[in-house]
Amino acid sequence: MVALQRSFLIAACLGFAALLGGGFAIAQNNFVAFELERESNWDSLITEDLNGDGAKDLIFSHYQPGIGRELHIHHQQLDGGFSPNPQRIEIKTEIIAVGFADLRPDPGKELVLVSNSGVFSLSTAREGYAGNIRQLLEWELIATIPDLEQVQFFDGVEDINHDGKVDFLLPGDGQYGFFVGKGDEQFEHLSGFSTVNENQRALQRTSQQGELSGSISINADDGVIVELSARTPSPFNGFIEVWEEQAVEERRTLLSSDRWMPTAVLAQINLDGLPDVVYLNVDDNGQSQLNIHYQNQDSGFSSTPDWIGSIDARGNLQLVDMNNDGLTDVLRLSGEGNDWDARFYVNQQGAFAMEQPTQIMRFSGYDVRLDFINAQSSKQPVLNVSYYTIPVIDVIRNASINRIHLLFGSNQAEPGQLFNRRPDSRLEESFSAANVRGLSEQMSLRYDIDGNGSGDALYITENGTLAAKQIDNQLRIADEAFWEYVSPRTVFEFEVLELNNDQKPDLLLRHGTSTTVLVTSP
Repeated sequence: MVALQRSFLIAACLGFAALLGGGFAIAQNNFVAFELERESNWDSLITEDLNGDGAKDLIFSHYQPGIGRELHIHHQQLDGGFSPNPQRIEIKTEIIAVGFADLRPDPGKELVLVSNSGVFSLSTAREGYAGNIRQLLEWELIATIPDLEQVQFFDGVEDINHDGKVDFLLPGDGQYGFFVGKGDEQFEHLSGFSTVNENQRALQRTSQQGELSGSISINADDGVIVELSARTPSPFNGFIEVWEEQAVEERRTLLSSDRWMPTAVLAQINLDGLPDVVYLNVDDNGQSQLNIHYQNQDSGFSSTPDWIGSIDARGNLQLVDMNNDGLTDVLRLSGEGNDWDARFYVNQQGAFAMEQPTQIMRFSGYDVRLDFINAQSSKQPVLNVSYYTIPVIDVIRNASINRIHLLFGSNQAEPGQLFNRRPDSRLEESFSAANVRGLSEQMSLRYDIDGNGSGDALYITENGTLAAKQIDNQLRIADEAFWEYVSPRTVFEFEVLELNNDQKPDLLLRHGTSTTVLVTSP
């Protein structure tokens, strides 16, 4: 059984401001803390307002032999805490994934149940399925048998055509289907397209050369792990990660099949304000190519791509707005051992010059992570880079590991470049390899902690606490922290959230075997 513990914690001298909808200062000294223990603590923890009270609830998948899969929902209370006893909803065996959408007049959001034959809705305000479940659309999905122990979460439920109603983009048997909402839980199949180049044989699509890769991983059980592995990768498996301002749980592939089809992703590509479709496949010669379907508000997506460009698919391809112009750009991060190349392809009003990157940057380290932010003081793009190094001499002496943070501004970038050639600041910290605290999370620069209008560096310390350092106008990170939150348990990951309508930032702290949710309290 899931064990729950609810308590109140006091954070001393807390001045907390966040960029969650604008820059503002908050001076609070109380948190309402809710501790959640789960057997699979690193699985997805979803926050959604399911009962329509304006406060987000905690939702996660739970499995118990003899009972099967359930959703556990801890509703947020008026005081900022959460109900200690979760609402339990059975997830039938034919359900592949679950999403959330406001589909009925009832307050809050309904569950969107995705099966291999169609999509259904279920109200959480009513008990059971009888007289409660409604079929939204019929569609033969390209799906395997559902995971009978894990509920997967489908986050593709959104207003795609910006008409105020929920739409669906669903992979089917041979093609994607675009279904637009018509109101009253009615949907119309507006258009469809395939992401497969049918001129390529299946063997050609899946055959890739193996490569030797090096990686560093950190977890609560095993500590710091350096691995070398030989693998045969496919550049099409989850080839694109959508970057968001707030941290999100690692997304799982929703659907898979022997009739393999590259994943389509929604992104803002051109200037019309509507999300477009992006995916990767191969041309007739077996070379990787990027495909774009521009959305038409009346007709949806064309059956054939509107733009095609050749691209080197080695490494990780990511979609992110790098220069803060509202359009999605392409980042290709590739590495061998501890040598990494970051190639930036800036969106040129709906197209890309894939033959020539806008900028190339090189880094030497493990677990290289890039984050693109906007400097509040200058409104200029800033690149935040972090990675780890393991000096040989230190390994021999005391098995240490170094964490490197680099900040690149854009005020002195060369013509045609995005960021300055050299970092504006460098922060290097040394940790014992036996002490994983402080190494599991990239330093975040997205939040204004002290309320002075400038972003601060929010990070996990070597002692497993959450702290913040100031950053000056020259992007220099201070040596000492000005704020610290001491949790009773070691913190390995954190998120800054907004869990209600009080315009005050809240925190999610992930420990080794539990998660603490902190809601600010007057």
